Amino acid sequence: MIASDAASAAANWRPQQFGDKRAASIVDPIIEPLWTGPRILALVDGATVALTDEDGTPIENYPEVEDAIRESAGGATVLLEGYLTAEPIQAPEEVAVPELVTTPKRAELVTQMILGSHGDRRDRYARQQEEDRLRTVDGASDRVAFVAVDLLWLDRDSLCDVPLLERKRILESVLPESDLVRVGIHVKPPVDPWLGSWRSFGFRRLAYKAANSRYVPGEKNQEWATAAIPQR
Repeated sequence: MIASDAASAAANWRPQQFGDKRAASIVDPIIEPLWTGPRILALVDGATVALTDEDGTPIENYPEVEDAIRESAGGATVLLEGYLTAEPIQAPEEVAVPELVTTPKRAELVTQMILGSHGDRRDRYARQQEEDRLRTVDGASDRVAFVAVDLLWLDRDSLCDVPLLERKRILESVLPESDLVRVGIHVKPPVDPWLGSWRSFGFRRLAYKAANSRYVPGEKNQEWATAAIPQR
């Protein structure tokens, strides 16, 4: 959808949707932990900060976050995609710490073969329901941070036709981090060294996004996919 300026883009665009392909089929992927919280668009245009959810509904209950995003933008006009989540406030250093990959002991492998490696189905279902709730605005914590994962507009220009990896580089250069504003981590394969710390941090899913992919607001992009983080 074409927009003439950042304000009209924020009013009419919705976050790009993940496609239907398997994550393993994504060519030259950037891999990110999938944050547990509502996925939103954040507009900074002068003194105006507007947050909208995936349906385009305004979010107005986080004035501290709005102030922090405005300050981080430093006077630039930006339209960001990101998440409202408490996760980085709880333990920000955990997200980027690689973990050595270890081989399970023989006793652990035998236990997995006998009892199964995925736990009780009811527990998994309950956990998934809780994660789904937390991904809504109503389920979000009272105190959250904004984690920016993409930059869609900068000053007078749409960045939708800019490759994803370059958008992320620009995002890192124009949005300084603070307590309530973070830039999401992304890595290139192999991802295994990070999985242990991401699991312990509470992440359950990954986003795979082609490094050369463009952004189509509100549409499915078959160069984007999600996958579960293996239990072990």
